[in-house]
Amino acid sequence: MGMGLAVPPTGQRDEGGGSASERSGTSAPIAALVVHARLRMLPWVLGIVLFGYGFVHWDQDLYLVEPGRLGLLLVAWTFGHAGTMWLNAALDREEGAAIFTRGSAIPRGLHGAAYVALVLSVGVAAAANTRAAGCAFGCALLAVMYSHPRLAWKGHPLGGPLVNVLGYGVFSPLAGAAVASESISVRLVVTLALWSLWLFGAYLSAQSFQEADDRRRGYRTFVVTHGPPAALAIARRSMNAAISGAFVLTLIGIYPRLPVLAFPGFLVADAWMRRWQLQSDGGGPDWAVGLFRRMVAVGLCVFVLAWCEYWFF
Repeated sequence: MGMGLAVPPTGQRDEGGGSASERSGTSAPIAALVVHARLRMLPWVLGIVLFGYGFVHWDQDLYLVEPGRLGLLLVAWTFGHAGTMWLNAALDREEGAAIFTRGSAIPRGLHGAAYVALVLSVGVAAAANTRAAGCAFGCALLAVMYSHPRLAWKGHPLGGPLVNVLGYGVFSPLAGAAVASESISVRLVVTLALWSLWLFGAYLSAQSFQEADDRRRGYRTFVVTHGPPAALAIARRSMNAAISGAFVLTLIGIYPRLPVLAFPGFLVADAWMRRWQLQSDGGGPDWAVGLFRRMVAVGLCVFVLAWCEYWFF
């Protein structure tokens, strides 16, 4: 999970080997680790796990199954998130600001710290149960495939989206579901398919303004091979298709019907996306953050209304 072999950009190397920031030693390595962990993304990542856990409770009419194991799983995914982000930063050698981070020098030992965090993620998840550990292992493996210099699926037009769809769209919510139940319903499978389709679009949209950086690093991402307009167009269609599918399933009663009141909010998010498409060179990170905030706000309204219907109606 995370966001052609990498070409080091900002930490330029010289004949002495290693970037200038590495040779001089990072003034605050712990602080740099915290920055590169992108902790502002962590609530979003943990929310995906909680979604799988909560959905199974609603889907199978359960009541607070194994909350202690859920806590272990959240700790595991915190380690996994940190390891994933550190591998990503080590691959890019990017010291500048990015989405959800202000940027920092690349500290020594970042690769090692990343692998330790990923191992801890699988180990802590195993304390929850074996199914959750399998999901954690799948996420850890995807993180390595995404960011290992000899694989660098991040730089592939299909490999990057596939890693994120599987990691955040399938394994993460399934891990939450696995803590609460051993069975998986058709409704959950359909829900994960719609969620993965939306996530595919979200990933392409977040990539759309990074064409110049990706070219400099030698990546062949979708935005490099097809350009920002195509990336944003496919992103918008994918997200709208997923939202439309969820809307239809809500109308016919597969999902709680009360959340239909929140769906017009997605039109506001789509209007933002439409304006984003008019920006030159894919806009910038602020457009991605703006879309994220609007989508999350509406999504939270959907969940609150679903909870109200479940408990009160």
